[in-house]
Amino acid sequence: MAYKTILLCLNEIARLPALIEAAEQLGSKFKAHIAGLYVIPAVQVYPSSGYGTAPDYFDGNRIYFQNHRAKVVEAFESAMKRAGLSFDLHVVDSGYANIGDEVVDQARAADLVVLSNIDREGSEGVESDFVERFVIAAGRPVLVLPYTGKIDLKGEQVLVGWSDARESSRAVFDALPFLVKAKQVRLVSVDVAPRGTLPAAGMAEALDRHGIKTVITDVTSDGMSVGETLLRAAKDHGAGLVVLGAYGHSRFAEMVFGGVTRHVLRHLDIPVLMSH
Repeated sequence: MAYKTILLCLNEIARLPALIEAAEQLGSKFKAHIAGLYVIPAVQVYPSSGYGTAPDYFDGNRIYFQNHRAKVVEAFESAMKRAGLSFDLHVVDSGYANIGDEVVDQARAADLVVLSNIDREGSEGVESDFVERFVIAAGRPVLVLPYTGKIDLKGEQVLVGWSDARESSRAVFDALPFLVKAKQVRLVSVDVAPRGTLPAAGMAEALDRHGIKTVITDVTSDGMSVGETLLRAAKDHGAGLVVLGAYGHSRFAEMVFGGVTRHVLRHLDIPVLMSH
């Protein structure tokens, strides 16, 4: 069991070395084909501001990615050849102004999509809600890399945020190729002990049939949000990968009230595999 086609989104230019390093690690780990994707977005057209006035155009993002095309192609292809991996690269001159729309279209045939989190303080060219929109729309498991730091995808210690919800179940089974290779998988639920149940017990039994030994852990939030609690647990247990079901509530509810997905995407410092 392995990912055989991994789509690598290369548009976060500042994280290009980390993205390529992740592709090398994953390609070797799963003997996978790496499909690089670099999107050159269309010109952004804004409606006219008044009767008889022409619409406004913004071509800054398009020019930015056109200017970086050669750098991305050279870095990706050189690294894949050095690593001896099966690969191809798609440079798409998109009809969409938003990069995320094109990546969603390209992701349908991938076993796994790898992309970088966005620098919300000033990411060049990539829309600020790119990751959130993609996780919801893609229908594929998405491995989100942190925006800073080195990338280590050995995944020996994996933490699964478990909530007995549809999204959690899907994320676990989407992550099976990682889980079967891990030394330890920890199913972590937040604030369930007072109810006297272990909602992760059934999933632990299912994973055992795949040869995956798990540890069931219930943690208390101590006044923190669930997202904060899961990231703290990942740090406490030395996890190198977090697996999480994304947007168990509506995205609107998460935006208004806050939510696990929203918090994790804003504060992750280790890779997180998300499914919706």
